[in-house]
Amino acid sequence: MPVRRVGEARLWLVSGPVPHFKEMVELGREIVRALVEVHGPEETVRRFSDPAWLTALACVLGFEWDTSGQTTVTLKALKEGLRGADVPVKVVGGKGEEMRWVPYELEKLDREVGLREKDELIAVSRLTCSVDDAALQDSYAVYFHAMVVSEEGSWAAINQGMNVEAGLARRYHWSSEKGASAERPHTSIVAERSEAAVLDMTSPESRETREAVVEMLKDTPMTRLNEDLTQARALLKGQRLLDRDAGPFAGAEVPRHLLPPRSFDEETVRRAKGVESFEELLSVKGMGPATVRGLAYVSALVYGTRLSWRDPVKFAYAHGTKSGRPYMVDRRAMLRNAEVLREAVKSAKLGDRAKLEALRRLQSLIE
Repeated sequence: MPVRRVGEARLWLVSGPVPHFKEMVELGREIVRALVEVHGPEETVRRFSDPAWLTALACVLGFEWDTSGQTTVTLKALKEGLRGADVPVKVVGGKGEEMRWVPYELEKLDREVGLREKDELIAVSRLTCSVDDAALQDSYAVYFHAMVVSEEGSWAAINQGMNVEAGLARRYHWSSEKGASAERPHTSIVAERSEAAVLDMTSPESRETREAVVEMLKDTPMTRLNEDLTQARALLKGQRLLDRDAGPFAGAEVPRHLLPPRSFDEETVRRAKGVESFEELLSVKGMGPATVRGLAYVSALVYGTRLSWRDPVKFAYAHGTKSGRPYMVDRRAMLRNAEVLREAVKSAKLGDRAKLEALRRLQSLIE
């Protein structure tokens, strides 16, 4: 199923407790409730696909603008706050093992409140993780995956990868609104551009390689694929094609995360025989970064297809932050604002005049 990633952010990896987590749950739930009241559930979900907007929301909830917890803790707090609440927007997924819970949590939501396009949501969950882990190889391994969904079927997927050596995390955003293409899915990206090479199979420049990989799997015997991979490794060492195209490895050692595999996993490649699209290829069991990378090298180095090596990334505190920069979180203020939002939504349901005034109050708080 073709989907499009719409944003990305790079963050510092941090750890430690969150003293104001309960306040995050309370205030986060009321902010989402207010957003749904003012803008509706579909627009509320869409906003989570904007990396700058989610960063701003995390800052409102007391997180620094450049740390990994703004993703993991913020979405965990929202998931807890919206669970069982009378708000038609929910969060599923999470960190580590919770990534694998998404299909089961979607099934449960479908039984509880009913979801349109439940099967599509499950397929999107799997595909977005595969693309961010295998199709875009930027040295960040995905360790967090969540989806924000509405009962009508709108969704935003948020993945986060970590590079332990660099001490960085990178966040990827996807949206049902941009679900028509698997090519260059970003509409906004927030981070510093990396000088290191990145294998970007989602780039329009890599379209020829994506198509060639699918055709190779249909027509090329397993023994020939491994022979081609051996040749690709030799060509990579000689820098022939990459030098000609001003590739990133000229005069430099190939980074560890982009080293080609020594051979293909035959069971995985055989399962991929007959796939009709690159998206379908990524959904094959066992299809990970090494296999995708090996196939890309064979296509580009042996058969001469074009391949993108450029990093697709592009280059506010309401309640303080947990580290105290610029000041510690004001937990009482978070609870007061949660109450204001809760009462404003109640008032908005009393009548047209009261609703207009309440909506104005909500607008000033959530924009």
